[in-house]
Amino acid sequence: MKKLIFGMMMLASAATATAQDGKLKVVKDTTQSMTKVAQALDNVEVVTRVEKTKMNGDVLVTRLVGTPLANAGSAADALARVPGLMRRNGSIEVIGKGSPIYYINGRKVNDISELQRLSSQEIKEVEVINTPGAQYDAQVNAVVRIKTVKRRGKGLGGSLDANDYYGLRFGDNRLNGTLNLNYRQKSVELFGSVTLNDHRLEHYKTDFSQNTYSKANIEQIGKSDLGQHYKGLQYSLGADWQIADNHSAGFRVERNDNLHGRNSYQMDAEIFSRTRTLIEQLSSHTLTMEDGVDSWSTNAYYQGQIGKMEMNLNADYYHTDDENHAMTTEKALTGNRMVESRGKSSNDLYATKVVFSYPLGRGKLQAGAEVDIVKRDNEYSIDQEQIADDKSKVNENTYAVFVEYGTMTPYGMLNLGLRYEHVDFEFKNLFDASQNINRGQDRLYPTVSFGTQIKEVQASLSYSVKTRRPNYRLLRSNIEYNNRYTLSTGNPKLKNEINNQAAINMRWRFLSMSVNYQNQQNGIYDWTHPYGEDGTVMFDWVNFDKPIHSLGTFVNVTNTWGHWTPSYTVGLQKQWLSFDLDDPRETSGKRTVKYNKPMYIVNAYNAWRLPSRRDDGFGAWQFELNSEFLSDFHWGNAEVTNCYWNLSCAIQKSWLENDALSVRLAVNDIFGKAHHNVRIDLGNYVMSQTHINGVERSIYDPQTISLTLRYKFNATKSKYRGTGAGNEIKSRM
Repeated sequence: MKKLIFGMMMLASAATATAQDGKLKVVKDTTQSMTKVAQALDNVEVVTRVEKTKMNGDVLVTRLVGTPLANAGSAADALARVPGLMRRNGSIEVIGKGSPIYYINGRKVNDISELQRLSSQEIKEVEVINTPGAQYDAQVNAVVRIKTVKRRGKGLGGSLDANDYYGLRFGDNRLNGTLNLNYRQKSVELFGSVTLNDHRLEHYKTDFSQNTYSKANIEQIGKSDLGQHYKGLQYSLGADWQIADNHSAGFRVERNDNLHGRNSYQMDAEIFSRTRTLIEQLSSHTLTMEDGVDSWSTNAYYQGQIGKMEMNLNADYYHTDDENHAMTTEKALTGNRMVESRGKSSNDLYATKVVFSYPLGRGKLQAGAEVDIVKRDNEYSIDQEQIADDKSKVNENTYAVFVEYGTMTPYGMLNLGLRYEHVDFEFKNLFDASQNINRGQDRLYPTVSFGTQIKEVQASLSYSVKTRRPNYRLLRSNIEYNNRYTLSTGNPKLKNEINNQAAINMRWRFLSMSVNYQNQQNGIYDWTHPYGEDGTVMFDWVNFDKPIHSLGTFVNVTNTWGHWTPSYTVGLQKQWLSFDLDDPRETSGKRTVKYNKPMYIVNAYNAWRLPSRRDDGFGAWQFELNSEFLSDFHWGNAEVTNCYWNLSCAIQKSWLENDALSVRLAVNDIFGKAHHNVRIDLGNYVMSQTHINGVERSIYDPQTISLTLRYKFNATKSKYRGTGAGNEIKSRM
């Protein structure tokens, strides 16, 4: 509905014809057809003006077909350059809204690595939704919908991808291959895929320091060295049946198996007293085996229409198992020790979602309901007397109903939505009943957006209330052993975050701008507390008792001039947060700590698409030079103390019909500046660490050289329309 209305609003002048070199050149707008004229004339050349990016209400739509973005490599590589999106610390974010959820042809993406397996050549367009409507979970701050190219054909088709990423600094080497197959005959389609990956990290080295100010003031200075080796197998199988013109159904099953998992962590540290006297030397090595990790995901859907009423029904089941065995050998001046621990968790999710749509007045009314049932079992044991074993259960049931209405007014498109959620949460500690929690939560989440166009300027204004629920690991109650001076745990009493968000988005030709404001209450962040009187600290999770106010503004320029397609983004993100924290070094016992330093962002992507010598336009060379810059800044209760700069380049070439065979070579982080150093000041505890990237994003070595090979044959676009249910809860498991 939005596309139709705003397409009408964007009508340009009628097509004009001019004589040029003996031919009649017809220039037509994308919303008008000149088919009859073209058929009536001989030697007609048709040139279509296609706007690469446009706004439909508060949705930013970018077309990739026919642009250098189509040859950017993987979907993740292309998304970083789409207006409204940016790459920050190796992760794709919606500007001002953080990490989105993804849909590919209406199917929810549960494994984010799928964006690396999907080629940018398969993408038709990308929709960036800044204000998700009421039909989305209240935790969803932004949505990215990817639509792939529609390919005709029947019978057997598919593609084969092979990727090799080689880390130049820390040896973060990733090798994976994917085979996609589909078979289409009449109204039935069968499809499946297999992916084998091998991830080996040789030495991820960091420097750290911890200062604890309590009855026993100590300083811990050391180095860490992390090595990993994981092998995984991912496979899926599904079917789609086009029952009739307005009725379709299907199912999809996915499984992830961890074939091999080893994690080796070496930590060496020196412990000093307040007078800089060496009181301890620690050298610990932890070997963690994670072989019992796997997950199942199933989805079944039905989509149909009776009269004017449309219905979309999804049913999901999701299961994960996680089992690990850790052995720590610790050497110290005061004595050696061996620590052995075992952890095991199991998660089950049952989810159902139904959405009804009906045209009403000048718009469309949508209403529906969603039910999510979660069961989690967690066990933890350790052979240390001062740390208790733990066994707990979590039951969480979420019931939601929603209604949304979008209509065209004389001034533009108006969308109104309201979502009601009731959550029953039960936490049982089977060893300590005093920690049991049983609570119910009820809340309304409104959304409103308005989009309009004044001449060539498109604009939208939106407001929404969102939430963030802690993932289930943060709700654990057991204490985990890091070393004799550092322990960690969760907090089953954590409350949900509440975020009030407002945004303005504007677009004029190739220039787009956004301004966003957020008020975050009950912010969920990690914290430290003294544990005992020997300087040991406990890491846990808390809700901030103060709101975080943040403001962001961004400007993007994306266009094509000749063979050059630049995409430049500059922005500023600032928060306001301060605390009066305990600090025994101060005479008052308190110290004010402020976290107000802004983040400056400058991203510059450049692609040169050389003209092809072939008549069909395929087989062209493409060259890229890209730069991503972030200043030092505060984020939550942490400070990034250095500037991040990632300069990368790439070259790509395609062969065969429809670019069926392509090879891409890329070098990332040429100068080795793409990393973050972090400092956390919590009053009586100050911690610093270098190269924090791997801890946050599992990107331990951004300085890489990669080679990607892709071959596709008789490729057909899947008709699968399952959107999934309980999608946000899966990410918390």
